Amino acid sequence: MNVQDIIIKLRENGYKITPQRQEIIAVLMHEKKHLTVEEIHTLISHHYPNLSPDTVYRNVGVLAQLNVLARADFGDGRARYKLLEHDGHKHHLVCLGCGNSEEVDFCPLDYMDSRAIRDKKFDVKRHSFEIYGYCWACRHKEV
Repeated sequence: MNVQDIIIKLRENGYKITPQRQEIIAVLMHEKKHLTVEEIHTLISHHYPNLSPDTVYRNVGVLAQLNVLARADFGDGRARYKLLEHDGHKHHLVCLGCGNSEEVDFCPLDYMDSRAIRDKKFDVKRHSFEIYGYCWACRHKEV
């Protein structure tokens, strides 16, 4: 997904294209890892010192609601966000060292026996799957 696609999606849903919203999108486009709202705010606050964390929370919420952002929880209870490169849900390999994540190109749920879930009369609406470890660069850092 590129900036123009995001702007079109925002406009189609009645949202204004504010400079702060554009800056949030730019930060997310530039970063290759999932970011917390606090990290996004820190990266933007030097351009917009009066920007409140609440504004970043609201904008991230809007972008997530419009399926522009993928939301992930890497086990520490803190939501992290990354721009979706294309439509659909994603699963990740997450580095415990540097925090970078890489999408995997399959969904483990597709390989499960769906009868086990269906037999429990359970209707799956969403799911998540992340694998935690260390990337090649972090494994090979000199101590």
